[in-house]
Amino acid sequence: IFSFLICNNFKVFFNFVTINLNNANKINQANSNNNALTNQNANNNEDMQDNPQNENSKITNTSACVSVGEIWNDITKQFKKTELFDLIKKSTNSTVTLSDISAIKNRTINANTMRSYNASKDILVTLGGLQWTVTYLSQDINGNPILTLWLTSSKQLSGKSVYSNGGTATATPTKTTFNSEGTSTYNSGFSPSNTPSAGRPDAMYGTSYVRAVTLNNGGLYTTATGGSSTATFKKKNDSIFSQFTVTTNYKINIADYLVTPSNVSWQYYQSNRDLGVDRGVGYDFPNEGYALNQNSSKYYSSSFNYSTKGAYGYDTWKDDLIWLPSLTETGWRDGDGIGIWYTSQNQRIETIWSYFRTGSTSFNGYTSYTSRVIFLTANKEWWSNPEVNTFIGVRPALHLNLTTAVASIKDIWNETNFYSENLNKVLNYLNGNNTATTNASLLSSLSSTIGSGEIKSIAIKTNANKVTNKIFINANSELVIKFGGLYWYATFLTKNTSGQVILTLWLSDSDQLYLRNKTSSAVYNVYGSVSFNSGSPPYKDGASTISNNYGNNYVRTTLLSSGNTTSVFYPYLKTSTNKTAMGDFIVSPNALNMQDALNLQKTQTAKSTLGFRYNLPNESYSNLINYSNPYKALSLSASTTNYTAWQNDKLWLPSLSEVGLGTNNTISTNTTASNNLRTAGLWGLSTAQRSNTNKTATWLRSGHITDKNLAYTISSDGLDYGYETINTQNGIRPALHLNLTLACQYAS
Repeated sequence: IFSFLICNNFKVFFNFVTINLNNANKINQANSNNNALTNQNANNNEDMQDNPQNENSKITNTSACVSVGEIWNDITKQFKKTELFDLIKKSTNSTVTLSDISAIKNRTINANTMRSYNASKDILVTLGGLQWTVTYLSQDINGNPILTLWLTSSKQLSGKSVYSNGGTATATPTKTTFNSEGTSTYNSGFSPSNTPSAGRPDAMYGTSYVRAVTLNNGGLYTTATGGSSTATFKKKNDSIFSQFTVTTNYKINIADYLVTPSNVSWQYYQSNRDLGVDRGVGYDFPNEGYALNQNSSKYYSSSFNYSTKGAYGYDTWKDDLIWLPSLTETGWRDGDGIGIWYTSQNQRIETIWSYFRTGSTSFNGYTSYTSRVIFLTANKEWWSNPEVNTFIGVRPALHLNLTTAVASIKDIWNETNFYSENLNKVLNYLNGNNTATTNASLLSSLSSTIGSGEIKSIAIKTNANKVTNKIFINANSELVIKFGGLYWYATFLTKNTSGQVILTLWLSDSDQLYLRNKTSSAVYNVYGSVSFNSGSPPYKDGASTISNNYGNNYVRTTLLSSGNTTSVFYPYLKTSTNKTAMGDFIVSPNALNMQDALNLQKTQTAKSTLGFRYNLPNESYSNLINYSNPYKALSLSASTTNYTAWQNDKLWLPSLSEVGLGTNNTISTNTTASNNLRTAGLWGLSTAQRSNTNKTATWLRSGHITDKNLAYTISSDGLDYGYETINTQNGIRPALHLNLTLACQYAS
């Protein structure tokens, strides 16, 4: 919540200093000793025409807006159904569903029309913790409906992380925070000059500092007048704009749901003159459209036709996911100054000036404007043109892909309950049935099929591929279910003694944990890898505490069963008194109470399952397992501290007996042990399911039988097992038991 946002009533005073245009005075260069984000606006304004308000101006905004809350869930890394659908309804006056968004396709709606849907009120929405105003609905070149959002105020960036060059022309920006005004230079702090004919003009947005560094788009930017020197900035993961610029393989950043201008036809070519937003200048401004080699006749001179400088990076911004809008897009006042978006005064208003990407141009002999850009003045109905080294507010815009945003909600869980529609699809896959019927009917059929036995992964795969709709089927024809924002393989189906259907899920890949919270102060690396236990082996080796004891290890106690509310796994642990939390529907191993031989996790043995000569520690939580001499003394037992503690967990690492190894249902020869191994495992997994796409081995909970500093892993290709010292980094892929019967009962 920001007190300065445009729906609030506020009073703002502005000082405008009129400067004689004939003298063409330049704006003072920013002090290089000041932070690059220090506000330099005061007394640094020049207007292209007479300033309409030279005195202190009081602007009072009394207009109301309709607001939509945060539409992005940063824990589950997906959009919120209720809020996103509310946004779509307010923006289009149409209703969509998870399976049908046709009502918003092939439509163009500007902000003025949106206001007509909402009693003449503008729409505000929170995305990524920042508030945006909704300006335009259009379609990208692939036919996806996209909603264009514009940051309401640069002031809300105050204190947010950003990379800065300290107000100088340094090629090595460092991490800092935005000042209270949320300002930046357009270019990197050097003294600009009249260089429109240079290879990289000071006012060319494609090679600007604000584009590459401040907005975290990365790439080449100029560090000297006329682009005589340049630097390259690499996108960072810890800027306020990272969530809008850094894409991922598993669509866990907002950036994964954004569309670049290169896919938006109305940003290809723009003419401020044709739309009448040029204040009578009579010539088009640079940087508005990304089309190369435009006709120079529409510009004051060919020098200002930056579109001819494609080789120097003019159109680089077309591939950015977040960008400064143009004067032609926003417009600058109602009536003769309206732009493509048809914004209102409320949407344009700002307590300080804010940059456009639009470059300035000479006219009527005023050549001093050749190193200037356009900005929107705070008085809501004027634009002006400062030098590129002036500190001005930053109000970027973005295109939200509504097709993929809605698709992200194809999760079986929705904030406080299950999606009945998505659960229905899952039950169809598990039954191998295309028939549209109720969840209760499908669940009953599935229960009957299971009987007193189980359905393993290989059978689940066969059934799932009988279903025509392949939306939950991956490239390897495996059933992958999105649950709580993470993707899981369906590995095993059984029932408990109460007849409830239990579906065992195993995280499909560890790399989808990338950038998600591991602890309150750390995020997972690109591999989703961690150590099995901490410290250098032997970590701790006493009579009751052993290094590779899963019950005491780091993965279990710190990552999979802790009360850290910021952890990506916390939602799976959380319970409630009214069945509104994910943890209410997840069954711990000891509570499964599976029938007789199906009580697999209590009596599990590698000896009987895989053909090993000896059973492995941590596989079973029973205190009846005989580990067999001569290894009994070295093996973990029920007397070891917390050895059986994981039986109470909602999330746990699987065992070697559960995942198996090699190819399904085959016998392989273990030359080291001279022993034939049955490789399918209890779950009957495929090699593809066991593999980890990031080429990182995956930790299992199984401990080594002779070396208490080793724990077992499954290889990244899923073909073999191995073991690593407990302080080695490997991927983690926990598993869980989902009570499908209970989930269907509380779905809506």
